[in-house]
Amino acid sequence: MAPLAGITNRPFRLLARKNGADICCTEMISSDAIVRSHKPTLELIDIRGDEHPIGVQLFGASPEYMARAVAYVSDLGADLIDLNLGCPVKKIVNKNGGAAILKNINLASELMDAAVQNSKLPITIKMRTGWEDNSDAYLEVGKMAEKCGVAAVTLHPRSRSAGFSGKSDWRKIGILKKEIGIPVIGNGDINTPSDAAQMIAETGCDAIMIGRAAMKNPYIFQQIRAFLATGDLIPDLSIFEKVKLAMEHSLMAVEEYGEYVGVRKMRKHLSWYSKGFPGGASLRQRLNDIDTLEDIKGLLSEFAISINPEGPFEYKS
Repeated sequence: MAPLAGITNRPFRLLARKNGADICCTEMISSDAIVRSHKPTLELIDIRGDEHPIGVQLFGASPEYMARAVAYVSDLGADLIDLNLGCPVKKIVNKNGGAAILKNINLASELMDAAVQNSKLPITIKMRTGWEDNSDAYLEVGKMAEKCGVAAVTLHPRSRSAGFSGKSDWRKIGILKKEIGIPVIGNGDINTPSDAAQMIAETGCDAIMIGRAAMKNPYIFQQIRAFLATGDLIPDLSIFEKVKLAMEHSLMAVEEYGEYVGVRKMRKHLSWYSKGFPGGASLRQRLNDIDTLEDIKGLLSEFAISINPEGPFEYKS
């Protein structure tokens, strides 16, 4: 499961693991904020025994602060630390973090070296191809990563300027795989089990990472695992099964964060789950106004009964 800011909190990670993900990462965390002992940031590093293996993803533009943050995180129980060199979000790149690092190859090398030298854990990186569409920065950064002692590289083969538009260029994952000797993880536009198999066949990558597709369907990991192992396509969850999954996720969020915060965190997740539902637009409009767990239960129960009048909607309380 790809690390995603605002998404891969503990309840979502547990759900992804339950549904077949081999490993998850925390949300993207600022190395500068760790050094400043920013309490809300430190609370994002929530490592417990039921999540292994788990990674912590860090971003930042200061090798000194990255070294200190990595040393701190190394003692918190994670299994690896991932450096973000690919986030395209404006507020991150405006601070010279994320994909902005790819404009300064020397800084990328310094950050990776600082992390490797100060970590007790394996260091991995996640990056894009470069800042602009015609950039091949990923090749140089990949070679530097191997030289610095980075354990694996994840490539999302779009530039920062491309955002999420168009189709990611899987060909570049294959090029990187041929150029370096450490594992390469492919990421980008894997929406179905056949996409996963095609990426592996075309690129020779060592593993795959799923991001946006899992936001509306954490079950995709089980589907991919089955397809890669047997060639069999597990059917998509029915609408009724997706409603039950959404309820399970809601209960986990409220248990973890309390009702006020948990319900508000779930608003976006519930909207994603409802994509493709009959009358989904109306349901999403109502979900945006939920304030309590009872609101969620009531709306989802009402919707579930409307598509399956034969039996009541049941959930574990």
